[in-house]
Amino acid sequence: MGERDEDAGTIVLRALVDVRDRLEEYRPLALADEPDALHQMRTSVRRLRSLLAAYGPVLDAGVVTGLRRRLRELGHELGTVRDLEVRVQVAEAALADADEAGRFATPDERVRMRSILIDEETAAHDRAHARFAERQRLPRAVARLEELDRVLRDPPLVERAGRPAHRELARLLDREARRAAKRARRLPDDAGAEDLHDLRKAARRLRYAAEAVTQPPVELFGERAVALAEAGDEIHDVLGDHRDELLFAEHLRRAAAHEAHAGRSGDALQRLADDADARADRHLGRLPDAVDDLLDAARRWHAKHG
Repeated sequence: MGERDEDAGTIVLRALVDVRDRLEEYRPLALADEPDALHQMRTSVRRLRSLLAAYGPVLDAGVVTGLRRRLRELGHELGTVRDLEVRVQVAEAALADADEAGRFATPDERVRMRSILIDEETAAHDRAHARFAERQRLPRAVARLEELDRVLRDPPLVERAGRPAHRELARLLDREARRAAKRARRLPDDAGAEDLHDLRKAARRLRYAAEAVTQPPVELFGERAVALAEAGDEIHDVLGDHRDELLFAEHLRRAAAHEAHAGRSGDALQRLADDADARADRHLGRLPDAVDDLLDAARRWHAKHG
């Protein structure tokens, strides 16, 4: 029997178990602070939450809500550390660009910027990671993952879970495509941070929902679903890069204020902040094309599966 002939519950559980396995694979590596492991663990948590949101109607609603809430807690704990990782990465690239462009007045200024933006932030990351690792040994954190395992071992399936996977999951994926497309169409010209964040979250959920049914171990749909995943990924990346630079600019201006309060010049930090704002604007300039791709992919999907 092929996947097209299986029921929706079977397919959704297969996709969830696959992501849960990846979470378990990266968890010890993240606790040991291995390169990229914490990022991969956080991505797995986000995938689980997205799949539960998109395909949750085949499961008991109360169980899904509780599980997503507990996974959100874990995501926030991971995010505290990951945001510092990203800030260091953005700073490394920004300092390299600034050095190449001759933005530092003296070698001492360059050394000072590296001390503030790399050395101090790396130390902050290490402290945050130690707190994160400690929290993961607490009973509450252990219970979160045990609950996830219990749900996957004995899933609270509802009537919709017994329907043919191809038809039922196509409807649910169409719902996600419509949701993301609606966010994109209604994005105002002067979109603020909240509007962009809502679109980014919708695009990310669409991406993960589409990837879950187009990649092993579930390959239920083909090209049109792949296009949804790619369009969601592009918007998520564009807005993620934009957000990273804006947050970095805010951090730079806070650091500049701190330097001024201590009687030191914050001019170099202000220049770096202006550069970060310019990069953020360039990233946002890619958004209209990404939105067009999303709307086109959503139309094509709905034409066949809506």
